[in-house]
Amino acid sequence: MFSLPVALLLAVAGPPAPTADVTGGTVRGSLSASGAVFKGIPFAAPPVGELRWREPQPVKPWHGLRDATHYSAACMQIPIGTGVFLAPLAHRYGANLATPRWDISEDCLYLNIWTPPRPAKEPLPVMLFLHGGSNRIGSGNETAYDGTNLARHGVIVVTVNYRLGVLGFFAHPELTRESPHHASGNYGLLDQIAALRWVRENIARFGGDPMRVTLFGESAGAIDIGMLMCSRLAGGLFHRAIVESGPVLGIAYAHTQRQAERFGERVAAGKNLQQLRSMPAEAVLAAAAQVIRQEPNPEFVLDGWVLQQSPQQIFADGTELPVSLMIGNNGREASVFRGAANSPAATASENAKKTLRISYGGMASMAMAMYYLDFKMGRQAAADDWLNDALMTCPSAGMAALNRTAGRRSYVYQFRRSIPGKGQDSLGSFHSLELPYVFDTFHDPAWNWLPFQNVDAGLSGVIEGYWTNFARTGDPNGPGLPLWRPFTLDSTEYMEFGSDARAVSRQGVRPTWCSLDVAKLKRRLLENQ
Repeated sequence: MFSLPVALLLAVAGPPAPTADVTGGTVRGSLSASGAVFKGIPFAAPPVGELRWREPQPVKPWHGLRDATHYSAACMQIPIGTGVFLAPLAHRYGANLATPRWDISEDCLYLNIWTPPRPAKEPLPVMLFLHGGSNRIGSGNETAYDGTNLARHGVIVVTVNYRLGVLGFFAHPELTRESPHHASGNYGLLDQIAALRWVRENIARFGGDPMRVTLFGESAGAIDIGMLMCSRLAGGLFHRAIVESGPVLGIAYAHTQRQAERFGERVAAGKNLQQLRSMPAEAVLAAAAQVIRQEPNPEFVLDGWVLQQSPQQIFADGTELPVSLMIGNNGREASVFRGAANSPAATASENAKKTLRISYGGMASMAMAMYYLDFKMGRQAAADDWLNDALMTCPSAGMAALNRTAGRRSYVYQFRRSIPGKGQDSLGSFHSLELPYVFDTFHDPAWNWLPFQNVDAGLSGVIEGYWTNFARTGDPNGPGLPLWRPFTLDSTEYMEFGSDARAVSRQGVRPTWCSLDVAKLKRRLLENQ
């Protein structure tokens, strides 16, 4: 029996910090009434020095307890991270967003885990989130992605970092030659696959079910999910996918190994691989930025290893990984990119032209003309709608149609809630706005500049319910939620999260002139790879 002073100390100290044995050693997290949290767990060796531009290597073992109560550094990027994206949006609402400098490093391959407040009687579904940021900025460490509130719905939440920009997506002839797979370029995707493998091997120690893993992501994270659906290396590592504002068939194209290598040679500017690996990471990013002013980084590479065929080919053949799919987008994605994506020059790019041909077939030129007319006449909302339909809504419906045709259940949504205030007219339901609803992080500094209303908390509960139900069973429906029917070609049903913050089931997600005839869609995909 404890003496009185010891008993009092134990009562004050509370329950012991949670620990878990994982690949490499033992980690110690933190515990609260909201559940257990583990931050900064390594899932691969630091990709530095000779490991720069190599596939993720095994975790280096450690001795004793490893502290897992603080986030790691974010992967190399501009020091203000996603502040560069969010600050101008806050300004449109008449607010100032503080953009502190992030802790960034090449040593960044770590993940974070949140568990529910009460121990479960059986293993829980797992939701692994891939952050957005054009595969150039962002981090799984952002407090806007805190998994506490989502985990309360009875799931294990995991967020991860993956290499970004030219450090994560870079091909070069010397890299290709040294690779045992004769491939280079897709290191960021390989990091995501390594994180999924870590989850398969370790998540049971946190109460998770490795056979019920849902991959969810937004923007670039959503596109990456589409790429992983087309990679045999990811086979069996996830079982459901939630694709938020990033249909891989709409805004992403893979390039040949040689195309990507030519970009890498321009960045190298005559330096050999040893010299490139000895350069400071900041110097590599600066060299790449000079080249990107003239041509974009090809990013995704048909390297014959990570990606053997293009997503267009894979989805046309119906050979994507056999996962249930939830996919959708926001009402005015393009409003945040005005002056960049929402411009005639950007829309005239070859990739955009391909997407228009895939989405509209013979009506592509008419759709382009309507967009140009609205753009030239200054009708910004109408121009945004054309881009939304062409680059997001129609390709998302196409992915759902093809996944359904391949025999997998698919669900489609449209997020149309916009926040009343100074910026509502110019932004509407802008790109990324659904995220604080998914994570219930309205009070986080990333989002608290928006004048949310009481109804938004209710909509967040509905969305979290759908997302976690889908992770649990592959069906988003559950008690107290409006019925969400699977997508079919006959009805093209979808769930609308409306401007009034209500969830309503509707029919006809297909935009004007969007053709979802599967046979024709497959042909157009193959013609526009």
